[in-house]
Amino acid sequence: MGNKTNAILQDSGMERAILAGITTYGADCFFEVEEIISVRDFYWTHNQKLFKIISHLVHNEDTKTFDIPSIQAVAKILGYSNFITGGKYSEYLEDIIGETGSSQDNVRSLVAAVYKLSLARRAYMIAATIQSSLKKVTGVEGVDEIISLIEEPVFEFTGQITSQGVGVVTLGDKFKSTMDALSENPQDIVGIPTGFPIWDAMIGGGFRPATVNVIGARQKQGKSFLCINIARNVAGNGIPVLYLDTELTSDMQLYRLTSLVSGVELNHVETGQFESNEHESEALWGCQKKIEQLPIDHFSVAGLSPQAIMSIARRWLSKTVGFTDSGATKPCLIIYDYLKLMDDGGFKNNLQEHQLLGFLITALHNFAVKFGLPILATVQLNRDGVEKEGAHVISGSDRIGWLCSNFTILKDKTPTELNEDPPVNGTKKLVVTDTRNGPGMESGNYINILSRLSVGAFIEGKQFSQVAQSVPDNEAHETH
Repeated sequence: MGNKTNAILQDSGMERAILAGITTYGADCFFEVEEIISVRDFYWTHNQKLFKIISHLVHNEDTKTFDIPSIQAVAKILGYSNFITGGKYSEYLEDIIGETGSSQDNVRSLVAAVYKLSLARRAYMIAATIQSSLKKVTGVEGVDEIISLIEEPVFEFTGQITSQGVGVVTLGDKFKSTMDALSENPQDIVGIPTGFPIWDAMIGGGFRPATVNVIGARQKQGKSFLCINIARNVAGNGIPVLYLDTELTSDMQLYRLTSLVSGVELNHVETGQFESNEHESEALWGCQKKIEQLPIDHFSVAGLSPQAIMSIARRWLSKTVGFTDSGATKPCLIIYDYLKLMDDGGFKNNLQEHQLLGFLITALHNFAVKFGLPILATVQLNRDGVEKEGAHVISGSDRIGWLCSNFTILKDKTPTELNEDPPVNGTKKLVVTDTRNGPGMESGNYINILSRLSVGAFIEGKQFSQVAQSVPDNEAHETH
């Protein structure tokens, strides 16, 4: 696309008028233009070079106004001899300088138009890149891999567009508008409530946007049961949930969700035995509408590469969640259960397992930040996790602990804890060991979890600190 014979999606007159406007109104006009377009947004090479010369004058020499000698001096420094007297574009430069530019308002309109043309050109090239990639398909690729060839470039391109303009921000300038918005729309919690209010408070106000929230547990402690409880609670508030599952099928998760909502034992749901019990049958069929209205989408990602998984998540955002007029992602939650090594996704075979898991958590973190949404991920704890509590007991990669916004351990209460804090208060516990936003927990404290595993229900109980405090109070009453 760089010559006149195949010039498309461009307007040389607009580009010239913008440059004339800059040379007419000086550095102030240049700064306004530079906020929207850069060198690459000009189609014609000579206009790109002239804009680069002006940029050098402003940023390197603090020039406020522009004339032919100063521009030609920088052109010589940058090796753009065509703008020097006698050069191919010396007369073009003289015409630009001698031309009275449009009003600054008109310049702004022209800049917007040139930016849109540039955007269309880049999209055109993305389409060409996709075509080139698709020509190499041999037929052995998976369907998701082929879809990824199409979606990856598009989502990368659109992501760059939505993130443009996020530059240096003067915090004081945002004070009034931000505080006005907060005062007009007060909320009880910063993030998405999980249905576990004490835990929400401990981690800083539920699942905040642009965060990865991690729950760790040893095998068979109920990570997936806890996740489906959270999914039900969040979706019950009308917030879409995407459950990315490395272990269970959609049918298995539907059985669990049905048991949880209806109160019918999971075994009876899975086997169909509920139909022979009138009470269970009524309870199960009675929750049909409620379950059908829950915006929970499930996808088995077993064996998929990180790239394919992120492609699935992006597709879900686009089709199911959507974006606001300002480009922000509407409220939603992604659950990844659980972080473990699967397909290498094209990574080098000599990388260690902890490095590959590090790539996966990094991909999730970058996705959460890029789209401003929360992710809940579960991880397996190593053997130290039986006795010790802290992010160091995560199995696989230290980077999981580094990049998560909070880390919580789910485990059974010890015999000693059950003596001090009886099973009626809960037999499992949540321990917040690390958090970036909330107060976290003091050593020795935990949140009681009452579990009814026959239906997969997890209910938040009291903190141990509350239980321990009530014991002396009761003893004091008994002595009076």
